[in-house]
Amino acid sequence: MSSIENINIGEIQTKELSLMYSYEDLKQEIKSSPIDYLELHKLQMKVGQLGEAYVYEQECKKLAGTKYISEIDESKASDPKNGYDILSFTREGEPLHIEVKATTGKEETFYLSNHEYQTAKKMKQTGMNYVIYFVKEVMSDNPKLTIIYDISHNKEYGFEEMSWKITKI
Repeated sequence: MSSIENINIGEIQTKELSLMYSYEDLKQEIKSSPIDYLELHKLQMKVGQLGEAYVYEQECKKLAGTKYISEIDESKASDPKNGYDILSFTREGEPLHIEVKATTGKEETFYLSNHEYQTAKKMKQTGMNYVIYFVKEVMSDNPKLTIIYDISHNKEYGFEEMSWKITKI
């Protein structure tokens, strides 16, 4: 074995390159590989759960020192019929229905189901607080949290219809 001083830098680069894929080879491999949609869905679910855990911790910090901290209910996420993920409170004790959206990236896009959107509209009409907590960079050491009030009438966000349900009649 030769010591580090005796290794030719050119040899290291050649050896390292021979072990790596070229950009074109790796791109072709990725393109030709089938997408495992089940694994992709599992990963998306874990990212969502991570976002919910992050928001739950933020709500606990926000409500520290109040009687409402013990009333935060993160179990709402386990039943999609609720249309929101966490029942929390303002520091004054008003119920706050939180839908959590999370992404590992920095993009300003998330998906809202029709049920979640209808829940937001109904709660707004009945005077209830429904907010979306959008967590970007959820895997980073410093996730970015955006709180979106009144999504059904918020001019900062645009809506694009994504799918149709088709039923034989």
